[in-house]
Amino acid sequence: MRQPHKFTSLRHDFPEFIYDSFSSFIKDGDLVVTYKFIQSDDIVFEPTVIFRNCVADAFDTSLVNAALFNLGMIELASYYKACCSPRIIVRAGALDTDQISFWKKLIYRGLGEFLYRNGIETTEETLFEIIPECHTHFKPVISDIEPGVIIPVGGGKDSVVTLELLKEMDCRPLILNPREASVHSARISGYDDYIRIERSIDPLLLKLNEKGFLNGHTPFSALLGFVSAAASIIYNRSYIALSNENSANEGNTFFSGIDINHQYSKSFEAEDALHGYIKKYISRSTYYFSFLRPLNELTIARLFSRFRDHFSSFKSCNTGSKENKWCLKCPKCLFTYIILSPFNSDEDLMNIFGKNLLDDQELEPVFLELCGLSGIKPFECVGTVREVRAALAKKTEFSEKGDLPVLLKIFSEKEKDRASEYRSDFAKLLNEFYEENLLPEKFKMILENNL
Repeated sequence: MRQPHKFTSLRHDFPEFIYDSFSSFIKDGDLVVTYKFIQSDDIVFEPTVIFRNCVADAFDTSLVNAALFNLGMIELASYYKACCSPRIIVRAGALDTDQISFWKKLIYRGLGEFLYRNGIETTEETLFEIIPECHTHFKPVISDIEPGVIIPVGGGKDSVVTLELLKEMDCRPLILNPREASVHSARISGYDDYIRIERSIDPLLLKLNEKGFLNGHTPFSALLGFVSAAASIIYNRSYIALSNENSANEGNTFFSGIDINHQYSKSFEAEDALHGYIKKYISRSTYYFSFLRPLNELTIARLFSRFRDHFSSFKSCNTGSKENKWCLKCPKCLFTYIILSPFNSDEDLMNIFGKNLLDDQELEPVFLELCGLSGIKPFECVGTVREVRAALAKKTEFSEKGDLPVLLKIFSEKEKDRASEYRSDFAKLLNEFYEENLLPEKFKMILENNL
């Protein structure tokens, strides 16, 4: 819903958003962190993040102060967006000029979809000013951390591939707000122990949303990155191996002078920036990277299809994740079905999803967007138009002797003159290995040996 006038009025009524403070304490082996953000005298947010079963009572919490302070900087985006104040006052810790530049870009680009959907035309320079009012610089951890691996797990196909391919290394899955699919992914891959972190949203924000304050997408993957950076220190693991693919670099549309990308904080640009920031300002021994960055979604789908034990439990649907189900209506469900279809039988796909999504006429508008034949690429974590077309062309080739399902028939008729081109591209995509990545050599060798 576009509401640029509300953006203007809220900025006038709420000229400052304050990152006031953060505090932490140990309780029964858990590290409990509380943040305080002030929008006005009567709008104060106090969300929490709890790192479960992580420390002894004698743990020196000052070791993670830099990580926790910076986690608050990305956490504030969820609350800042309600009013989009022109000034962000930071009282919880000091920031140098490089940090200010980093946060201005990450928050602005991470809110790109939010700005687009609300019709807010602004720039990185004019959306907000960051004003530090604290002189306490939290020092990064400089001592060595053990060379183990943290693998953030969401319950979808991508993190399953990372879990399975790295299972011979000293790894611990990290699950933020555990759900059935993510826990099953870890356990089926052979990990009985995982890092459990619980993040809560202040209920006041939800009440403001109900009252019509601004709302929309925030850079969750960046938040997960900073949660993982804190976990690297707390749980003593130096590598953070994400499962973001090369395909995440493709944006959705162009608006207000920038490329709007739903997956911006999954992009290599964001990964590279976070990697450098974490090393400089949080922990010199922490190495943040995406294990799947050299691969596209098509190659990942082929790898995932080897791990059949996960077919009944993985869920790549955000809409249905709370109920541990596929909603069967969203772009993510349809994309996942499409990208898996060249590598799995119709029977396997039926067992995973419970229906043939390519035979659902109601999904035609979403289908055409995924194919790049109408509208814009859906605002979901989906692959590129090129990958979708290649997968569909290959699936059509498999199905030529029988009746095509309705959506595949639509694609076949609209793109019949380019079908051979797309099938040729299918083979090219499966042989692509993108060199723009941060993989340490030993991780790169594991990935290459499994292709």
